Amino acid sequence: MTHKTETINVEITADLRHTLRTPLNQIIGYSEMLAEDAKDAGQTAFVADLGKIHQAAHTLLNLLDTLFAPAPQEAIRTPVPVSTASVEALAPTLSKEVTAGRILVVDDNASNRDLLARRLQRHGHLTSMAEDGVQALEMLRQSPFDLVLLDIMMPHIDGYEVLARMQADPKLRQIPVIMISALTEIDSVVKCIEMGAEDYLPKPFNPTLLRARIDATLEKKRLREQEQAYHDQALHIEATQERHHSLALMVAGVAHEINTPLGIASTAVSIIENRLSLPKTRELFANSEENQSILEDLLESSTLLKSNVLRAHKLVESFKKISVAQASDQQETTELPQLLQDCVDLFKINARQAKLIITLDTTHLHGTGQWFGYPGHMTQVMMNLLQNAERYAYTNGQGGAVDMRVFNEGEQFGISVQDYGQGIPAENLNKIFEPFFTTGRSKGGSGLGMAIVSNIVTSLFKGHITVVSEPGKGCCFSLIFPKSVMAGQIL
Repeated sequence: MTHKTETINVEITADLRHTLRTPLNQIIGYSEMLAEDAKDAGQTAFVADLGKIHQAAHTLLNLLDTLFAPAPQEAIRTPVPVSTASVEALAPTLSKEVTAGRILVVDDNASNRDLLARRLQRHGHLTSMAEDGVQALEMLRQSPFDLVLLDIMMPHIDGYEVLARMQADPKLRQIPVIMISALTEIDSVVKCIEMGAEDYLPKPFNPTLLRARIDATLEKKRLREQEQAYHDQALHIEATQERHHSLALMVAGVAHEINTPLGIASTAVSIIENRLSLPKTRELFANSEENQSILEDLLESSTLLKSNVLRAHKLVESFKKISVAQASDQQETTELPQLLQDCVDLFKINARQAKLIITLDTTHLHGTGQWFGYPGHMTQVMMNLLQNAERYAYTNGQGGAVDMRVFNEGEQFGISVQDYGQGIPAENLNKIFEPFFTTGRSKGGSGLGMAIVSNIVTSLFKGHITVVSEPGKGCCFSLIFPKSVMAGQIL
């Protein structure tokens, strides 16, 4: 007698189907991890038995899906084991080494949370767990997370509502979310993706597929953050350069206004000195030694006043020349040694307070020192390098020497800035030109000074910059760049 097998479709709610599938998913998950542990421990006899339990649970899960199936067009087939090779084939560009992330696991079932957290920890991730949506949102607002694995069916606030609230919060919407649920309706997948979820995985999840999806999501988040950091860096550098430009224009204007009274003062002092030197004036003071002494004091004072007015005039001219150059992006031909000397003279006003002794050596420069480039940006580079020595080489205002040298390097110019301070630790040398890297946040450092220097030298001067250092013996920055810079823009 032949028995005919018939499939009986029974309509049940999604909640009941979720409840029936949950313990089977846990059996499948724990049997997989136990099998991995047994294999690693060399207990091969247990691996086969655990495989049978795993297969039996999958069979029962498929029977449940067959008996209590949703409408055919709404169903997602229960996932079957997927090989590691096939998953890697689906994502050949995925990095083999993805930085471990801090992941929040949200599920109202303690066994589900434990199973998923343990699986993630095996892959090197840091995990935290929330037992419902309310706790999850509180944890997300209190601590930074790289990824959320979110169950859909939970009491109080379900996964849909948690996802909606995250998307409505500017601080949380950037955190990627992967929905994980025993629900198998295609509508659930579509709804989650439309609401902003990064991905969707039905339970029971394949461990290899889970790892691939998580690694891919974390890698996408890292790339997005990197792109945003580059964008912010570009805006910051642009704003910094704009501030320099505005300040340079202001300094040039102030210098021009100061020059007028200084010119008048210089003329007046010259007249006074000339009048005091006339024979008739000397005759007026010749009647006594006291009067002659007064005349000598007046002459000495006028000479001292004249020299200081001229010195002030020279400093103002240096301010004006450098600030005008900084305010302009135009290329021009300039005497490089004189430009560097102007930078040194200008910086020495601050260097006195820092007790720096700055020298400029031009003896290694042979032939013409004419440079066709951007004198304003060169000034910015030199100022940043000198400020770096002032701030980091000699701490606590103890001061020290800074030797600058300009030289020929074939058909190029070279400039070196050498200090003899505390030096740079070896582990920081490769980071010194990275944007926002600084060891001096407490001193007001933004981490952009050396990044701006590197950007100007490489992008605008078409040269390169290097640094060598030995802790306790100082460091030396070296610039090499063409004698004639082709027109370009800072990137």
